[in-house]
This record gives sequence, C-alpha cells and structure tokens, in this order.
Amino acid sequence: MMIIFIILPIFSWSVVVANLNVANLNGLKAQFQTAIKSFSDISSLHYTLAGIKELGVQLPDSYCDNINKLVDKSNVESIYHATEASKTLVNCKLPAEDYRAILTAVLQSEDSKTAEIYFAVRSSVNLGLTVDESKIEKRLNLLAKTDDSVVSQGYALLTGAQLSQTIAKSYADTINDLVQQADEIDGSILQYEGGIGATALIFNAFYEVAEKAGVPVKIDSKQLIKFATYFSSKRHVATLRSAYYLTKIFKHLSDNKNQVPVVVSRISPSAISPQNPSVLVSVTNILGQPVGEMSVVAESAKRKEDGVVVISKQKLISKASDFSVYELPFYDTKIPRGFYTIHLTLTARNEGKLIGLTDNMIDVKVTSEGSIENVELTVSDRDNTAQAKTYKLSYPNGQTDKLELDYHQKLTIKFQIKDKQSGEFVRVQQAFLRFTNKKSNKEIIYLAEPSDGANSQYKVEVDLITNANDFRHQSDTYEVVLILGDSLLQTAYEWKLNNNVQLTFHEDSLADKDHQKLYLPRPEIIHQFREDEKRPPNVVSLVFSALTALPLLVLLILWLKLGFNLAGLPLGLSPLGFHISHAAVFALMFFYWKCLNMFQTVRYLALVSIPLFLFGHRVLSTLAARREKKV
Repeated sequence: MMIIFIILPIFSWSVVVANLNVANLNGLKAQFQTAIKSFSDISSLHYTLAGIKELGVQLPDSYCDNINKLVDKSNVESIYHATEASKTLVNCKLPAEDYRAILTAVLQSEDSKTAEIYFAVRSSVNLGLTVDESKIEKRLNLLAKTDDSVVSQGYALLTGAQLSQTIAKSYADTINDLVQQADEIDGSILQYEGGIGATALIFNAFYEVAEKAGVPVKIDSKQLIKFATYFSSKRHVATLRSAYYLTKIFKHLSDNKNQVPVVVSRISPSAISPQNPSVLVSVTNILGQPVGEMSVVAESAKRKEDGVVVISKQKLISKASDFSVYELPFYDTKIPRGFYTIHLTLTARNEGKLIGLTDNMIDVKVTSEGSIENVELTVSDRDNTAQAKTYKLSYPNGQTDKLELDYHQKLTIKFQIKDKQSGEFVRVQQAFLRFTNKKSNKEIIYLAEPSDGANSQYKVEVDLITNANDFRHQSDTYEVVLILGDSLLQTAYEWKLNNNVQLTFHEDSLADKDHQKLYLPRPEIIHQFREDEKRPPNVVSLVFSALTALPLLVLLILWLKLGFNLAGLPLGLSPLGFHISHAAVFALMFFYWKCLNMFQTVRYLALVSIPLFLFGHRVLSTLAARREKKV
C-alpha cells in the first residue's frame, strides 16, 4: 500500500491551465437519460425532454400523457413547464382554454413577480394565446424599480424575447449593463451570484432576446471568453435545470451566427520523451467541432523554472483533414528536462467570428531517463571502533549475502541519481528507504536526504539505538528496498537492496500497535451531573422567614397602639394614582421573585415609575400647601 501511495503521484501530474475546455456533452446526456427513467414533477420532465432534444434525440409522443398527469392547472409555473415540455414532442398539444383564465389572472395581477410574468407570457405564446404587450412592458418597468436583482433582470430579458421585435430590441440594449454586474473570479471567469443556475439562465437570456431583436449579443470578446470558461469548467451540475440551460448555452457558443470561442487543448500525454516526441493540439469549438483551417504558431516555449525559451515562432503541422488537430515536434536532446509552457497563437484562414485565438497556453514536461549511480551500503560501529564494511551495488542487482547488525551498529546507504541525457546528477522528489519485517510485514520508511552542491549525494543512516523505537525493538529479519520517483523521470524505481538483513536490538521487543482499534467504537461517555448541595433543615428556613416578616408585624402593632390617622390623607385623583402606582411597584417585586427576570423587571419598573413620580410629586405639593395655610 505504501508503494502505491508514493508512486502514483508521480504519474498523475497535470497542470491546470486557463484555456477553455470542450463541453462535457456525454455527462449531460447521461444525466438526462438517467432522469427520463424516473421523474416525479413536471419541471424535471420539461428540462429532461428539452435537454435531450437539444442534444439531437427525439423522444416518443407517449410522454404527452405524463405531461397531462403532472401539470397543475392552477399554478402558472407548472403550466409553463407543461407547455415547454409539450413543444419538444411532435404531436402533443395542450388545450389552450384550460389555461387561459389562470394565465390572464397572473398577467393582470399587481402582485405578480417578474418570473411569474415570464411563465405566463411564455405559456401564452406556446398555447397560441394573445397578450397585451404594452401592459406587460409597463408592468416589467414597474417591477424593475422594486426588484433589481440579476435573476429578475434575466427573466425580464426572457419575457422581452417573447414580445415584439421593437420591445425585444430595447431589452437587448441593456445586455451590456447586466454583463457589468457579473462577478469576476481570479481574472479568468465571470459568473453571477446564485451560481451556475442563475448564471446559465441570464446568459441564455442574452442570446434569446438578441435573436428576437435581430441584433448581435453585445458582449466584449474578453468577457465572453470568461463566461465560456466558467461554463466549460462545469463538468457536472447538480440540477436538471442547470444541465438544460448549459446545453443551450453550448449551442449558442458554437453557432457561427454568434461569436465562437475557440477551444485549444492538448490531446497528447503531457510527458515529452523519445517515445512521445510531439505535442498534439486540438482546435475546436466548445462542442468539440472543427472551426476550419488555422495557422497555429508556437510563439514561445518557456521553462517555468528559469524562463529559458527553447522554442520560438514555430508553426504547427496540421494532422487532420478537418483541421482539428495540429502537431508540434518538441523533443530535442538539447532541451533539458523540466516543466514548460507553450504559448500558441491562432490565425483563421477565413474571416469569421472566432475569438480566443491568442494567449492560449499549453503545459508540458520534458522527461528523461535516470540511473542510480555510486550506491554504497555500509555497516559500521556506532563509535567507529571497528573497521566499517562497505558493499558497492549496481542497479538492478541487489546484495545476496546475509547482513547481520546488532544494537552496537548502524546501517548507511549512499547513492546518486544521474540524468542519462545530460550526464548531470539530479535531485528527485521522492527518495525513501523501506524496511519490511518479513514475519509481520510491518514497514518502516526513512527519508533519503540529499547533500548540498551540484553532485547531490543521497544518504540514509539507520542507528539501531536511536531508531530502535521505530522498529518496536523487534529483532528479526528485514527486507531493505530503495524507492525513487520523480515527475520528470520516465520510470520510478523500487530496488530491493537486500532480502535478508538480520537486526538485533538490545531491549525486549514491543507489541505492534493494532491500528484497527483506532476505528473501533469508544466507550460511551456518561455525563455525571453534580449532586445537589445539602439544604439546611426546614426549621432554619422558617425562622429566617419569620425574622423577615417581623418588621411588618411591628408596624401593624404600632399602628394598633397609636391608631390610624387618615384625616391628613388628601382626597382626589393624585393620591389615588400615587397609591395605585406604589402598589404596582410592590406587585412588580413579587412577580420578579416569582417569574420575571431582571431585564423584564427593569423595563416594567421604568414604566410604572413615571406615574408614581408624577402622582407622588402632586401629593407632596398638596400636603405642603396645607401646612402653609395652617401656619
């Protein structure tokens, strides 16, 4: 398993470029074919039937029964999907009178949104019903002031495409304004908020309204390339709606009536070698179709490491009768190994609406054959008291003699890697030494470190004292294998240096860790709630309660002894309001104790304090006035 992990990345090298990709039509077709086997709603049926038809497949009229069963005659969106689905079949006509009332109601309603108006207008057109275009245009203008979202604007364009050419032209003139609202990402793609669903709907609306208006789509070629790059990068989409609109967009972008982005892609392996000396380049539209004869020139081929130019102004050779494939001979013994970027420029023989002919980049790599040189396997004492034993090895032959090492010794492996093409010693991305216990198949892997300088020498040193924990102190027979790999080497290496190395450690061996236990269920954690603190006896609580009520009892006794003096209490609204407010404060304290929290209590107290203050101030003023009269 470790070999696979190390070696696979060497051969899976690829570089993401900013070029367009050919549309994944097979993926879209498979998505539609899967959906047609089982659908539960009218929208899924609509997008599936329409999407398959866009790809050139005509389905039987038997699906008309499904349309009539799934349509909800009281829902304008459902009616829209039904009428659109029926158009994809040869003989499937829906009764217009069954839907006239609901469509008219939606178009006349002041509450209808832009999307609902589009559904109603499109359905009316599909059913052959007339609509009041002037009222619809006015309604759309009013909605534009209250809902300026890009999706709403997209539905407005789609609605305009269903009306007269004059109205459609007025909406086509707004395409550029809507393009400016797109979000640019990494300087290479354009999209709208809402992802592929919203972007595909709006972009498709550009073409539909422009076609109805009889004018070209007013999008700058650079912006169009960024939109096309975004759509072509979607190899898979989650919804049938997005798949359907993507299919329509790919056809728009490949229609010679419009600007057609050219897709330049490498179809040969990325690795250049004597066995694969040329780069094959495909030149097509986004559907993978030929775009005519081209003059394709490699302006330059630069090595990414240092920018060295190895090819300049070299014309590619056409390799297909339809001018869809071109060849660039690239391999030369003078070109060093490395990663290269080829800059291609295209010139169309016939004037047309092709865009994206410049700044096309292709990434390749020049690989070389390597050799393992100056391999030494050394067994020495840790303190260097005894003479070391050195064995020289030559690939692919390993050592046949048995090696024995104890805890006083160490094993050292040294080697170099040479590029056969240039004769230089090179470094590799992966260099490991693997020990495998022949009894338990346990693997211990060490990294080989290169030395500084031009003639990089790799070295691995395994000390049986300091590295004993790696082996779990397990004295046994091991297999030693050297593993080398690099994305610029034509082959990777797995060289068995010795199949019989006896290692003896000083301490007792430790049992291997059972890694499978890492994935077993852990013991359940049972939360232990803190036990309630012991409360004092009830007698203590009663005594403190009595002490709390004692002042009130004293007050009542004094009142009984001294007598009540109600003569000084003024009569009127203010004294009554004061006492009611005062009682409300005491009631609020009671509720705070029973159910309210502090913030609620403070809020209510602020309200009660206003009449309490006003009435109290009035009462005190009245009492003061009485005293002055008596004096």
